Amino acid sequence: MAKARSQLDTAVGEEDIQAIGLHCREVMISLAQAVYDPGIHVSEDGVVPSATDVNRMIEAYVSHTFPGESYKEVRAHGRAALALALDLQHRRSATRQLAELYVEAAGSATAVISIIARRSFENSAGL
Repeated sequence: MAKARSQLDTAVGEEDIQAIGLHCREVMISLAQAVYDPGIHVSEDGVVPSATDVNRMIEAYVSHTFPGESYKEVRAHGRAALALALDLQHRRSATRQLAELYVEAAGSATAVISIIARRSFENSAGL
């Protein structure tokens, strides 16, 4: 995400701004692939996610890790950050403002998943 933030400072045209969105998308794909385990995490609609289906992989991971009513806010935050990031990624108009929003949304989604993954690792390691 640091690279995307630095690209914001030097972006001068639509292509530069689109490159920021592409970089953020790649970060989110890598994150989803790192935490998603098809043998453990099942998508809500039962569809097995493709290698680039960030939404299904992250949804399955978060729902598995934080099930039940008492964690609905955690799941909602992850969903909201991811939804904003995915929405901005697919917009045709590339403005600096949208790029800034996308970087923040992708950063938030990344932070949420990183915190969950760290906690899951600590629990599995007995820490």
